[in-house]
Amino acid sequence: MNRRELLRGAGVAAGLAQTAGSSQGARAAANDRVGVGLIGCGGQGTWDQRSFLEQPDVEIVALCDVYEPNLQRNLKMAGGKAKTYREYRRLLEDKDVQAVIIATPEHWHALMSIDACDAGKDVYVEKPASHHIRDGRLMVEAARRNNRVVQVGSQQRSGSHFQRAVKHVQDGRIGDVHYVTCWNHSGAAGAGAARGSAPGNPPADLDYDLWLGPAPKLPFPEVWGRGRRVYWDFFGGMLTEWGAHLVDVALWGMQAQEPKSVVAAGGQFRSKEGEIPDTLEVIYEFGSFLLQYSVLHHNSFGPNGDSGAARQGSYGIQFHGTKGTLFVDRAGFRLTPQHVRREDPNHPPRPVMWVQDERQLGYYYTTETLPEYGDSSMQHQAHARNFIDCVKSRKRPNADIEDGHYANTTCRLGNIAYRLGRRIRWDAAREQAIDDPEANKLAVGTYRAPWVPKGL
Repeated sequence: MNRRELLRGAGVAAGLAQTAGSSQGARAAANDRVGVGLIGCGGQGTWDQRSFLEQPDVEIVALCDVYEPNLQRNLKMAGGKAKTYREYRRLLEDKDVQAVIIATPEHWHALMSIDACDAGKDVYVEKPASHHIRDGRLMVEAARRNNRVVQVGSQQRSGSHFQRAVKHVQDGRIGDVHYVTCWNHSGAAGAGAARGSAPGNPPADLDYDLWLGPAPKLPFPEVWGRGRRVYWDFFGGMLTEWGAHLVDVALWGMQAQEPKSVVAAGGQFRSKEGEIPDTLEVIYEFGSFLLQYSVLHHNSFGPNGDSGAARQGSYGIQFHGTKGTLFVDRAGFRLTPQHVRREDPNHPPRPVMWVQDERQLGYYYTTETLPEYGDSSMQHQAHARNFIDCVKSRKRPNADIEDGHYANTTCRLGNIAYRLGRRIRWDAAREQAIDDPEANKLAVGTYRAPWVPKGL
């Protein structure tokens, strides 16, 4: 064999080795992928699918929806390769599905999550975690019983600027906090608006009875025409829609779980459609602080001075401490020091007649902390990444189901106090209202057979 043949043979061997290595690498990458199934291919489900498709080790292997156009649209997004199902239990039987995203209307969240955990799937469930309080605790129990990773779609917990803001609160940077306020104000009728009329019967490509599932069997024209977001049977109003995010950050920062009591007042002052108030004020009492939640649908100006030019109007969380005030929303955070008034010992004595309606003489103002500003950070994609990492590591995710349950419980109690028109005292250890059977009935809720969660 001459030198040229020897080199040619070595090159072929090297090429074969490289090909084999690439093939093994591809197989290893495929084995490392997490097969994800999406239940609920509507607006939020589509957004979730996009975020998970951006993860290099995720494959969307199955899709489920009761509305065929949604299913076909998301199948196209998945490259046409995913299996499709109309009934979610068939998707849970699919062995290629390791984890599921549940992005259905909220009245389905608990039942689907519990069934997914019992089927051995990890779960990313959209917020609010559940439609009632009791079924949220059942979700926690199902996750623990099956050793499942369950992440609630409270993506702000994965945003680095939210994490920094919360750390400032927990580290005492703004002192002792005895008051926290959350709000979402908009200049539109918002969640209370009707969306027009609907035909008498559901379209052929929609399984309306399956869409209702555990909810009462209300007529299709009534639900579809007025919109599900005007009924307590399907929705909790902006207190749970946005509150699932904002109250969650408040509880996270204060390291709190559930309130001791709650009072609420409000009404349908702008829109008379449906049942849910368009103006609402809720006050929660915790051990050492008050939490206020405000909902407006007729004015976007916020208590932080924001006029609400953003698409969502004005919204946010504001911690009021003895050393400063910290405001945070998805766009960033702002820490404003509390001014401390001090008298200058070198100032000459005041004259007997001195002008009281001007700024006082001989005082100066200091602060005990420094101002700080922070810009926005990645949240939704980071939240999906955290979930996939936890599926692999088996660690608890950033927005564990128990955290989502506490935020949801707090929000739901506000609605219960509003609906009953009285103060609700809450036994957090038993997760029951004290001496109030009506409140406890609303905390448990109702489910239409056969769609009843285990243990309810």
